[in-house]
Amino acid sequence: MKTLTQPIPSIEKEPGKVPMGSLDPIETLRRVPFFAVLPPEELKSLSAHCVARRVKKDEMLIAEGDPCEGLFVVQSGAIKLYKMAENGREQILVIERAGSTVGDLPIFDGGNFPASAVAAEDSTLLYLPKREFLDLTRNNSAVAFAVIRTLAWRFRYLTSLVEELSLKEVSHRLARFLRDRAVALGVRTRRGIEFPLEETNQEIGAEIGTVRDLVSRNLRRFVDRGIIKMERRKVIILDMAELEAQIAGTKRASAG
Repeated sequence: MKTLTQPIPSIEKEPGKVPMGSLDPIETLRRVPFFAVLPPEELKSLSAHCVARRVKKDEMLIAEGDPCEGLFVVQSGAIKLYKMAENGREQILVIERAGSTVGDLPIFDGGNFPASAVAAEDSTLLYLPKREFLDLTRNNSAVAFAVIRTLAWRFRYLTSLVEELSLKEVSHRLARFLRDRAVALGVRTRRGIEFPLEETNQEIGAEIGTVRDLVSRNLRRFVDRGIIKMERRKVIILDMAELEAQIAGTKRASAG
């Protein structure tokens, strides 16, 4: 499978590339925590090594097992990182948005990409070759320590994800998913906290580590208990306190 991690031809010859100026690469790099420590002139120099990319929704960016030749910086849109089981079941690890990076871990351990990445939305990215990124970390201790902090945060996040998937019931994980969406996107109305829900039940299942049927079953249970109300592509939180209560607790032997 051809992915964007393979050698990159000239911008003029590849339709997926976009002119660097249209992406404002310096401002894109400045949003990344470990590049933000650089002064303007060094950011400008670093941006000269970047190649701009545009990927369409559902276009593969990285296939698990691909060699890592560089770092991707998300400029706009969303990139989904996921693992796929042999039976086709998908587990979403994280969705990276503007200011986030994809591919920093295998740059340092020398291995291949441990997960696949696909565009969850139409997205634009900057690609920084591995050599330039490693040279920067070797020569700038502030960048190196910022990278360490980022990798430490990723470790904490993945640790919490393992805990969530192995120790929490599906109902708890679904409740947390709904609570987080309400906090990020919700608008308080007379009916409750309303927010859009674009994902299908299968997509929600991939994000919280379960299957579509269990998502459907637990959504119906939340509706029956008066915790939420669903209207097509909208969710209304009727009882946030009860939703928060659903988040607490450990997994029982009878959990699905």
